[in-house]
Amino acid sequence: MSATLTWFSSGLGTKTGTTAATLITDLVALFATKAADANFSWVVASSSTVGPLYIVLKRKDGSAGRILLVIWATAPAGNNAAILDGTPATSTLYTAYFPAGNVDTPSNLTASSGTILGDDTGVVKVGTGSVLTTIYLANIQPFYFDSAEAVLTGFGNPGGGTIIYMQGAGNLVVDSADNAYPAVLSFGTNTLNNFGTLASPALAWSATAQTAGSSSSASIRTNYGVSNRVYFAAWAPSGGWASSVVGASDIMTDTATNKVWFVPMQLLGQAKGEGFVLKLRQIAYGPGTVGQFVAYNTTGPVVAARQINSTTVGGNGFPWAVNFKL
Repeated sequence: MSATLTWFSSGLGTKTGTTAATLITDLVALFATKAADANFSWVVASSSTVGPLYIVLKRKDGSAGRILLVIWATAPAGNNAAILDGTPATSTLYTAYFPAGNVDTPSNLTASSGTILGDDTGVVKVGTGSVLTTIYLANIQPFYFDSAEAVLTGFGNPGGGTIIYMQGAGNLVVDSADNAYPAVLSFGTNTLNNFGTLASPALAWSATAQTAGSSSSASIRTNYGVSNRVYFAAWAPSGGWASSVVGASDIMTDTATNKVWFVPMQLLGQAKGEGFVLKLRQIAYGPGTVGQFVAYNTTGPVVAARQINSTTVGGNGFPWAVNFKL
C-alpha cells in the first residue's frame, strides 16, 4: 500500500531569459530557494547549461532515486536506449525517472548505451517532450510541486490565463490495490486547463504508440506490467463538470456548506482488454478558482489541496495536487 503524499508548492521562480540555458538556470535557482525548507524533499544534485543541458534531482537524504530533466541542443551522436527509443527532438525539455539511481552526475547522455545515473534498474524512459519555444516564452516563469516520492515541474504566465505547461516524475500512478509505480508524466505543449475538458483533454487516449524521445501527444510513461508503456486519461469529463465556474450548478463545490470535492483520473493504456488498472496518484479533477495556486484547507488550517495553476486569475479545468488518497 502506498504512503499518502503531501504536496508543497514552490511558488513562481525568477525568469532571466527564454533560452534552454536560462530555463535550466532559472529552475536551479528556484530549487535552491527551497533547499533549506524542511517541507521540501528534493534538491539539485548536479546541472549543466552546455552540451546536453540537464538537471539531476535527488532527495535531500541522498537515498536512491534520481529525476533527470534534459535538453539536447543538438541531436546526440547516439540515442541511449536506457531512456530513448529514437533520436530526441532538439531544444525540447524531457524528463526521465531513475528509481534506483544513486549517483549525482549523469553519463552517456550522447552515447547509444551505457549507465546514466549509477543504477539504471527500472528506469522510466523520457516522456513526451515540451518544445522550449512554446513552454518558455517571455513572461512564462517556472514553478514546481514537491513531495517525498515525486516532483512536478511547471511553466506558466501569471497573467496569461490558460498558459501553463507541466512535466513530472516519481511514483505517480497507483493500481487498484493502492500499489505505487514509477512513472513520467508530460503534458507536452498541451496547456493544463485542458486537464478537465471534454473537447480537447490534455491526456487524450491514443492508439499510436509513443516513442521515448518524441514530442507528440501528452502521456504518462511507466513500466507497469511491461517496460516502456504509455497511459492516457481513460475518460473525458462530459458536460464540462470538471471545468465549470464555481456556482450553483458546479458539481464540485457546495458554497452553502463550504465544501469541495475531488475526483481521480483513471488511466487507460494500449493493451487490448486490460481495462482501467491505474490512476494518477493524488492528482485530481477539482473545482475552478479565481486566484493563483489556490489552496483548500481543513481545520488548523492544513492544506488539503492546491490547484496546479500559476495564473493570478485562477481558472477552470486545471489539475489539483491533493494531500489525501483518491
